[in-house]
Amino acid sequence: MKNTTISLTAATLALAGFLACGGGGGDKPAPLATKLDYTDPSGGTGYRFVKDAGRSTNTKLVLELRGPASEMGRGVSFSVTSDAAKASFAKVESSDPEYAQNAAFDLGSTEPKLFKGVLDGSALRVSVVQKGAAATAKPLDNALVRIALEMKPSVPQNTSITFTASDAKALPASGGSQPITIAVGVVTAK
Repeated sequence: MKNTTISLTAATLALAGFLACGGGGGDKPAPLATKLDYTDPSGGTGYRFVKDAGRSTNTKLVLELRGPASEMGRGVSFSVTSDAAKASFAKVESSDPEYAQNAAFDLGSTEPKLFKGVLDGSALRVSVVQKGAAATAKPLDNALVRIALEMKPSVPQNTSITFTASDAKALPASGGSQPITIAVGVVTAK
């Protein structure tokens, strides 16, 4: 009788331990993300992408390109890429003709306008330039261009999503393009 009690107690403890560590049902799938989160790059100076909280939704992240304070300019161009399996570039507003919004530069009232936001695989290539020297250079510390990322379905919670900027140039008030570096923050599916 004593051996039976010990065996029953040992079996009960083993079963409790097995169930406590998640055994018995296989691996549970990770919960799926319901929103995109963005942490702005640290520093707050130079060219950088920051979150536009007023235009962003849970599944669409709208980012603004901002430039350095106290500088003036006439245009920018850049490429951005993201992990296409987790997020894709989208139009900021569904009615937008381009995959970017010009937020600062005077494009004039006649065609052609020097503004494009084109998808190229997992990259978004954007160029916006004022025409002619008659248009006044704009302050660069405001929103210059807006872009948007939409989360793909079935992305697990707390997944980092790669987001990079490259091939960036600015057209300063004095003319002549110059290479720039654009700081990016961290995109996470939450």
